[in-house]
Amino acid sequence: MDERIHDTEKGSPPSGSLSTQGQITDPAAPIWSQKVRIWIRTSGAEEGGIERIPEELRTNQSPRDLFTVFMSVNVGVATLAFGTLGPALFDLGWWDSFLCLLFFNIIGSIPPALMATLGPKLGLRTMVIPRYSFGWYPAKIIAFINLLNQIGWAMVNAIAGAQFLYDIGNQKLPMSVAVLIIGLLAMIIGMFGYKHVHTFERYSWMVVTVCFIIVAGFGAKHFVNTPMGSGPSETSSVLSFGTTIIGFQISWGPIAADYGVYMREDHKPASVFWWTFAGLFISQFLIELLGVGLYTSVMGSDAFQAAYDTAGVGGLTGQIFQGYSSGVAGFGKFIQVLLSFSVLGVVVVNIYSLGLNVQAIGCGLLKVPRLVWSLLGGAIFLAAAVAGRNHLASVMENFLNVIAYWLTPFLAIMFLEHIIWRQGYNYNISAWQDPRKLPYGLAASFTFVVGTVLAILCMSQTWWVGPIALKVGNPPFGTDISWELALGATVLMLSVLEQLGSVSNVAEALLALVP
Repeated sequence: MDERIHDTEKGSPPSGSLSTQGQITDPAAPIWSQKVRIWIRTSGAEEGGIERIPEELRTNQSPRDLFTVFMSVNVGVATLAFGTLGPALFDLGWWDSFLCLLFFNIIGSIPPALMATLGPKLGLRTMVIPRYSFGWYPAKIIAFINLLNQIGWAMVNAIAGAQFLYDIGNQKLPMSVAVLIIGLLAMIIGMFGYKHVHTFERYSWMVVTVCFIIVAGFGAKHFVNTPMGSGPSETSSVLSFGTTIIGFQISWGPIAADYGVYMREDHKPASVFWWTFAGLFISQFLIELLGVGLYTSVMGSDAFQAAYDTAGVGGLTGQIFQGYSSGVAGFGKFIQVLLSFSVLGVVVVNIYSLGLNVQAIGCGLLKVPRLVWSLLGGAIFLAAAVAGRNHLASVMENFLNVIAYWLTPFLAIMFLEHIIWRQGYNYNISAWQDPRKLPYGLAASFTFVVGTVLAILCMSQTWWVGPIALKVGNPPFGTDISWELALGATVLMLSVLEQLGSVSNVAEALLALVP
């Protein structure tokens, strides 16, 4: 890789550093910032942000904690609703939905699990690591895009949970109040940092999993084995649903390393990978499959169809408890209340990681404690979610699906860099905040733009159907083949550009020897 020193920016940017007590030492920080940090220390919150976590601050945290984090963020009503897309949007049957969820979730779980291995080894947050591939300034753009992702998904999930509460209360609880309840609880946990996030995620998934088991038990008799399709339309539906599944899974890639930075460096990468993979795959596959089953119930019952038309997945969940005694119906309401709070698992993570993303955008922003950025970002997402509570969820979900097409080129570049050109964990860790020692990243940045544009041309979403996607499948939606072509083009282009860069460097060295 090109490790030439920048001459466009003199001197290292100012930054604080973590002391052996885990405190930020930055004498140049404003007085107000120092006072806030004192309060953070006394409150027991995490003071550090994107600063590298040195080995002496690592704990005995187990890689199993990555399993619980990614179980918790995915065991929720948003994942349940996602599973319904197979039969509801892509007209798939039970078994083809099952096979899509099985194989595409396996593929999609690999990139975030690989990214998670960098946390313990490097001690760096996820949005700092791209600086070693993209260079100083392009990596800031990546961090900004991911910041939008975190805020947007926090809004979508908070509204999803609030809609459950709204429906359970027979529309008597104002939607705005329901959003505030979900959002404020998530902000309180997320802004206090790493330790508190892990503690919450370690146990919350267990409660929600029990609730989903109960839902599956009551709902199983209503599930219908809908038949598979055939022909070109079936192929198109499978590929499009597969792209959606992979996009949903790899969206965890840009934050995966954030939750292992306090683990000891000597943890085996394989252990970190497999615990993360298990958390991602098991949670998404099983809950999405339950979503498929719930939706098939509308095929054989007008009551379930009416419940779905009125309240979506929440309506289906409530309907399975109907037809029993009032005690069972009341128990069903209780289960729905618990499920409405299942979104806390993902919103808490969004709140925590968005604070880190802000600091990765600029050196001046690093002077402001991460807790403050998490609090401000949480306030912004909460205000927007309350303001758009009645219409925003569907719009934001489509928007975020669209901007998620940057993930395949981004992750492909990161892993090519890691595996081929750095041949493992060969990073100059001390250069993480020094642009003079970071590469220009021209090849990675150009490849990223080309790969993302190609993905957009191959995508099929409500707002936009790319011309390539339209040619491959049947109109009006075509076939979404964005991740396949974007991945292939990214690997090919980056390999060629890196080889050309190596040849150019050799030529420059030879010319320098000529008298």
